[in-house]
Amino acid sequence: MATLPFDLVEEILCRLPVKSLKRFRAVAKTWGTLIDSENFIKKHLRQSLITTSHRYLFLGGVQAYIVQLEALDRAHSISPPYYERAVAGVSNSCNGIMLVQCDPPVLWNAFSREYRIFPNILLDPDEVDGKDTYGFGYVSESDDYKVVLVTESWCKETEEWVAYKANVYSLRSNSWPRIEKFPYPMPFSWESWRVHVNGALHTLLSNREEVNGVIMAFDLRSEDHFEIMLPSGIKITGFHVKLIGLDGCLCVVCNSGDTVVKWVMKEYGVRESWVKLLTVSINEQISIVEPLTYSRDGAKLLLWCGYKRFYWCDMGSKTAEDIDVQGLDDWQDGFEHIQVCVESLVKLGHAVAEVSSTKNVVLILAHLH
Repeated sequence: MATLPFDLVEEILCRLPVKSLKRFRAVAKTWGTLIDSENFIKKHLRQSLITTSHRYLFLGGVQAYIVQLEALDRAHSISPPYYERAVAGVSNSCNGIMLVQCDPPVLWNAFSREYRIFPNILLDPDEVDGKDTYGFGYVSESDDYKVVLVTESWCKETEEWVAYKANVYSLRSNSWPRIEKFPYPMPFSWESWRVHVNGALHTLLSNREEVNGVIMAFDLRSEDHFEIMLPSGIKITGFHVKLIGLDGCLCVVCNSGDTVVKWVMKEYGVRESWVKLLTVSINEQISIVEPLTYSRDGAKLLLWCGYKRFYWCDMGSKTAEDIDVQGLDDWQDGFEHIQVCVESLVKLGHAVAEVSSTKNVVLILAHLH
């Protein structure tokens, strides 16, 4: 029987889902070596990103589910161990990895089942506990994953949170070096740094006296801060304004309860490139209208309207199609965290360590069921 050339075998394998690849590692030693190799892991991820395949919705609350984005037909329950603790939020997904803000925080690749345990952060004797804000992102130039931790303390004199220390963890160096204090307060929200675009973390500040609102960014490459201006003429007063990342672009969603306006920055960092992409009038009061992703052909936009309500919005006709996701009927309280994530084989390691402080970031192996 004829044997396929190994190069062709590789091309076929890099198009398969992670679950199949983990099984196929046992087919032959050469297959296992290939699938575990760094070059194949990057090739498989790149293929999935280019073709927008192997994408899922992660839905988290007291229970957690994943839903295949291409079908959106049925949700599958997952039981990662961190759900035994209180979860403050789930950060953006970078190449299939998510930072889960629980105690202790967890960095998790639900598809490769990889985990990593971070080293302790050295604390000065005079440091006290405060409010911790985490950010997570990927630096493509150095192929490195970084976690930023900003700890703020409450200043009684000014009655505001003041950043008194910040550390950046690099997966490559496996350390928590301290950086300069942040020049702006972090919003008191679990999703403060959920928006990771163009190698930078972004947060929306809408209470600055000199401007109506501004986007503050932290470049993970240079570890510098910079500002990005909101669209000219955007209305902040009377609207609930939310900053999100949408398929690699910054996006601002303004919701007044019955009207939703969506702006997209087409060219990163260029204020003139903000485009008002969508205005939707809603007959009912909806507190959440969040764009999640485009369809593979770019003709539709997936909207989450809180609870378990999902809609495909046709960008041409501006009509909306209700999506009925099966498997969620037994859960009545809706979801607090919705993420679009791509399957990946990205390795994080298998370190095991004792938890000695809440300032540790421990990465725990999570099993899909």
